[in-house]
Amino acid sequence: MRAFELIEIVKHLGFLIMVMASGCQTFREQPVFTAFQEEQPHTALDTSVFHKADLNCLRSVKAFYGSHAWSFFWADEALADSLKEMIRRAGEFGLLPEDYHLAELEHLSADTLSTDRISRMDVLLTDAYLSLYLHIETGRLDPVTLDRKDLSQMHHAEAIASLENIDNRFVKKQLREREPDAPPYRHLKEALKAFPSVFEGDQPMREMALKIMLNMERWRWQKQWPSRYVLVNIPSYSLRVIEDDSVWLASKVIVGKRDTPTPVLESVIRSFIIYPYWHVPQSISTKEILPALQANGLYLQRNNFEVLDRRGDVILPDTIQWDLYTEEYFPFVLRQREGSENSMGIIKFNFANNYGVYLHDTNSKRLFRSVKRSFSHGCVRVEQAIALAHYLVREDDIYVSPEDLDQYLSLQQRLKIDLRKPVPVKLEYFTAEVLDGVPVFYEDIYKRDSVMIQSLFHFPDTTAAGLTMLNTGEVKVP
Repeated sequence: MRAFELIEIVKHLGFLIMVMASGCQTFREQPVFTAFQEEQPHTALDTSVFHKADLNCLRSVKAFYGSHAWSFFWADEALADSLKEMIRRAGEFGLLPEDYHLAELEHLSADTLSTDRISRMDVLLTDAYLSLYLHIETGRLDPVTLDRKDLSQMHHAEAIASLENIDNRFVKKQLREREPDAPPYRHLKEALKAFPSVFEGDQPMREMALKIMLNMERWRWQKQWPSRYVLVNIPSYSLRVIEDDSVWLASKVIVGKRDTPTPVLESVIRSFIIYPYWHVPQSISTKEILPALQANGLYLQRNNFEVLDRRGDVILPDTIQWDLYTEEYFPFVLRQREGSENSMGIIKFNFANNYGVYLHDTNSKRLFRSVKRSFSHGCVRVEQAIALAHYLVREDDIYVSPEDLDQYLSLQQRLKIDLRKPVPVKLEYFTAEVLDGVPVFYEDIYKRDSVMIQSLFHFPDTTAAGLTMLNTGEVKVP
């Protein structure tokens, strides 16, 4: 080859290298999807990315693209940026940006060498939208098990339909519309703005932010609340009667011990009994009362108990040789007669549930003076039980009026009173709330916060995470 020909080849190679370098620089400076459209004129999604990406809503993502001819959806830069901004601000909703592929999306935006990056980004954005839609509305955890919900094999038709009708102007709006429409949730969300991230700031501030996030999650589990209801918040040891967002009655309560917790449930109070019997649960009869009466034959008489056989007939306790019976074999039912010494007190509020619990008065009023009031076997003892009974019949002009109730109470006789207007009752577990504009934090008495933290953050335990306030008493933030 002659020298001048070699020189010409070198010149052409140099020019080609300059063009390629210029092209690469232009690609990096351009928005990702614009660059892709110029570089790759076809629009078919690389479906192999479904096996590479860790998707929350795998089945729904596949269904979405399958109905759109496997074409790209987020090529509109404004649309993609709007969703990315929403992901970055997930903390405002009590959520974690990393749950919506933020780190991987930002990495892919900077990585111009991956051949499938555009497909991966498109799929990740779709999964992020569907996940946000579902998490904002109903939460990330199962309210019973407190484990993370598995969304991967479910077809989320409503979320998919929302995505199909979206544009860059309405990404944030459509997602924000999924939030709970409840004042306590909105108050918690507003309070969260005053705290740094759960991964930033000093320990007390981090823990308070964390508890607010956990309780925003709990509000996402709630169904539509009625305009009138009785609410027991277990960690705050309190009962409130709410009507049209106003508190009509507030009372201290006593809830279950850690080993006999008061359950979270909702039901309807349809009746109450004044001067009720107390049919002692079998576990209490055998574990607590049986040893006491074996030690003292007069225990039943002194505490106003009757003994019933399995048919419900009364048996004289003196005819029973109590030493023959054990916790495993106890063919009796113990019933405490009505009266001021009855453990139920003078009023018992009935509502259907699978746990055998109810609200009731108590003969141990002194316990309401305690700050921490987890003393019961699961039922809820109400300090203002008579006031609650008056509220339940206050508009009753057919069955029993408040004046009639007072008369019946003075007679001190057992009577069941049906309610003309049954009232919903909710036993809930909120460890943070906002009262009069002030965030208030309560002890995690049943360690449910700790379980939620492990599910959401993958901490081995709250001690390892340095979260100690979760297990202390009430804290108010001025």
